[in-house]
Amino acid sequence: MKYLILSILLLSFILSNSTNAQPKLEIVGGDTYNWNKVKPKESPLNAKIQLKNAGTDTLVISNVKPGCGCTTAPLDKSKLGPNEVGTLDVKLNISNRPGAVTKTISISSNDPKTPNSTLFLKAEVQVDIEVSPQYFTFNDMKVGQESVTKVKIINHSKENVTFSDFNSTPDYVSYNISKSFVLKPNEEMEIIERAKPTQKGYFSSTLKMKTSHPDFKELIISGYGPVAESPIFNNSGK
Repeated sequence: MKYLILSILLLSFILSNSTNAQPKLEIVGGDTYNWNKVKPKESPLNAKIQLKNAGTDTLVISNVKPGCGCTTAPLDKSKLGPNEVGTLDVKLNISNRPGAVTKTISISSNDPKTPNSTLFLKAEVQVDIEVSPQYFTFNDMKVGQESVTKVKIINHSKENVTFSDFNSTPDYVSYNISKSFVLKPNEEMEIIERAKPTQKGYFSSTLKMKTSHPDFKELIISGYGPVAESPIFNNSGK
């Protein structure tokens, strides 16, 4: 009788453990990966991020979906036994725009408590030479009429930077710079572009210059804007 009771208790224990066996997804290191301060030349940013099965049953990762096209994150294996680890090979492309970057990767699995998890990717992009805004933007251009817009060049570096050898297209655009200039640390320069388009459609321009900064040997600033027919020309045909 004693052995029967012990056998029943042992069987109940085994069945209980079998019933309670569950997978559990753990993002090793936490749900946020931060590269901290980075420079555009470091793009793409790389990281190996581990996903662990901290549960007692097989973990099946059914989907890994980056939040934007700038991120890739292939997973080396999607089925993980208890305490087994898989690795995400994360690559994040960053732009020349300074400031904080936050992207996400959604992870779906058979974890009963957290079937959908989110991994956050963060970085602080540091740009020594900033163009703000990034482009010359024209909003209301008309054929034969001069339009004006501007950007700022800012030196965020710790050294003096020289800007020289200006070259622009098309030939009917002009700028308020003709000679080389120097920006000291944290100094800025306003660049004004003037354009008188000759035909309707879509306007584009390019301003190129050389700099003494090793990461920005050539600086290119583009310009864009729609061009409408001038009311003067429209009235002249009536």
